[in-house]
Amino acid sequence: MAEKKETPMMAQYRSIRRELPEDTILFFRLGDFYEMFFDDAKTASDILGITLTKRHNTPMCGVPYHSAGGYLERLVKAGVKVAICEQVEDPATAKGVVKRDVTRIVTPGTILDEVVLDGNQNNFLAGLYREKGRYGMAVLDLSTGEFWIEESDDVASVQTNLSRYAPAECIVAEEQMAEPSFTALTLEAGNTLLTACEDWTFETASANDFLLRHFDVHSLEGFGCAPFTAALGAAGAVLYYVKTELRRNLSHVRNIRVKNPADYMLMDETTATNLELVEPINSNRQAYKATLLNVLDSTCTAMGGRLLREWLLRPLNNLDPIKARHDAVELMVNNQSYLRSLRDILGDIKDVERLISRIGSTSGNPRDVRAMGVSLQQMPLVKALLQGKGTMLEMLGDQITALPELVVLIETAIVDEPPINLKDGGVIRPGYHAELDELRDAATQGRKWLADFQASEIERTGIKSLKVRHNKV
Repeated sequence: MAEKKETPMMAQYRSIRRELPEDTILFFRLGDFYEMFFDDAKTASDILGITLTKRHNTPMCGVPYHSAGGYLERLVKAGVKVAICEQVEDPATAKGVVKRDVTRIVTPGTILDEVVLDGNQNNFLAGLYREKGRYGMAVLDLSTGEFWIEESDDVASVQTNLSRYAPAECIVAEEQMAEPSFTALTLEAGNTLLTACEDWTFETASANDFLLRHFDVHSLEGFGCAPFTAALGAAGAVLYYVKTELRRNLSHVRNIRVKNPADYMLMDETTATNLELVEPINSNRQAYKATLLNVLDSTCTAMGGRLLREWLLRPLNNLDPIKARHDAVELMVNNQSYLRSLRDILGDIKDVERLISRIGSTSGNPRDVRAMGVSLQQMPLVKALLQGKGTMLEMLGDQITALPELVVLIETAIVDEPPINLKDGGVIRPGYHAELDELRDAATQGRKWLADFQASEIERTGIKSLKVRHNKV
């Protein structure tokens, strides 16, 4: 019997799949579903517990497009990378097979979905590189845009910080990945997905070029990070990995900071666990209430919750910044009405860091834009309350930039309660755009005219089942 000829759609699937790493599952968009085939389908069905079927001896399974987030979360938490392949042209106008392309690859360290992420905890992607006896680390939270480097020749310090940050994913150079001692060092971070990347992406010349082009500068001196070549190697490789290999937008990552490990108390994972700073020794919900973080956390925003967690895990070594924090706390404790006013305003501020990341990476939705507008309205109020309240609070206030033009634009252009999906329409406020208003009226009046015409024809002809419809020709 002649072998059944492969369909154009399946040929397209194979072509796209060949370009992806073996450890990646391809979510292939077909109508209202993401379909998986062959070994991808077998792996996904095992992890997700969904039915594996066969068509023409091809193993396959699928998940609904509208609820893919939950399935994606489970795959990523299992340490799997997922490539999202979308239809990039309208099926109604396509000639032949609908064009498809991989729009992004989601890994444990690059999740942006607010449903998946813990609002009070960072989701870090780390890069680790050794050069001339020094260990360089770069840490990126794609969901907030936070990006920093640190460098040390102390292996214990590197181990401590890796376990403290607990990155969801860590990239290392292929050559160093092959060294058992180096791999053991990265495994100190716990449930971290290790990814080997090409050695050249960590090399000084390549990494510097990635960083200079990304930040659109001629020198890294302004960031204060130029002397730290091992850490810059890790940082450049992280940018290349996320931007080029994972095809993710990094336009919201506009700064890179240097953290000096000597500025923070060196506290190993065992000590932090025994002190129950952020995680209980016994992992149950009741025990979590006994952690220091749970006792202290009365923060009003998700951003504040993440910062408090970081402060507890990285106690300061230097006296001056410790005193500055104490002075700020004392001022608020002694002025409860001021504290209440500040907390009332902060309570109306959404997770701006993650809103910026989602909107900037084009994965946001109309409600994200509206939430950003509401949050930005509060910024001048926060800035005003911080003025004249001591060095640390004033410094924080000086860093706040009011954006009145953007606030007005969002307020006048976006309806108060927009839909989640842009395709649902009804996002732009009536009266904002004259041509759009005309098109809306035409669509509304057109439907009304058809309904009225149908009613009149039914009355004229006496045919109760008569229907009047439009076509797209």
